[in-house]
Amino acid sequence: MTKRRDEARDPEGNAEEQGRISDRRSGSAGASSSPAAREPGGGEEIDPITAELERLRAREDELLRALAEQQNVLRRRKQEMESSVRYAQESLVRELLPVLDDFERALRAMDGKVDDSIRSGVALVHERLLKILERQGLQAIRPRGGEPFDPELHDALAQRPAAGIPAGTVLDVAQAGYRLQDRVLRHARVVVAGPADSGQTAPVAGGNAP
Repeated sequence: MTKRRDEARDPEGNAEEQGRISDRRSGSAGASSSPAAREPGGGEEIDPITAELERLRAREDELLRALAEQQNVLRRRKQEMESSVRYAQESLVRELLPVLDDFERALRAMDGKVDDSIRSGVALVHERLLKILERQGLQAIRPRGGEPFDPELHDALAQRPAAGIPAGTVLDVAQAGYRLQDRVLRHARVVVAGPADSGQTAPVAGGNAP
């Protein structure tokens, strides 16, 4: 009876107490149902720190893959630039190869037929031109007789039987070849030894192979 009379005398204090109890209950319910504490499906609780670490690791993997791809692109561009600079004079050198051939034919034709001073002058011009091209990376391909045929450097014009010489051996060079740096501009045109029982020189139809 005394308690009821006290509550009746102090209705405002009783209302405040009821409000505090209600707030505590609603706070507990909100914490238990917080989406940060549980998975959407109501499964096991997720540690926020673990979730953040996993997100950062995934992001790190993405950045590393993007960086590796960028490095590959830069490396390819560098190689292309180096190649273009290295072979910048290729077209000009190719056009000068027939000029070198003309000099060599002229020098052979002059043997014993013109004054030595004239031939020496032509040979000097030929030598100077060749040295200029060699400074640009040009190298002559002149296989010696007896060397094995190399399809990477030689182009077989014909096969000729030769006693005591293995088939596929270079016998004669019809035209010198050239390469710029490590790129073959023109194969050396050669005659190679054929089978001993063939009895005659035979042209090679396919070229570049005996």
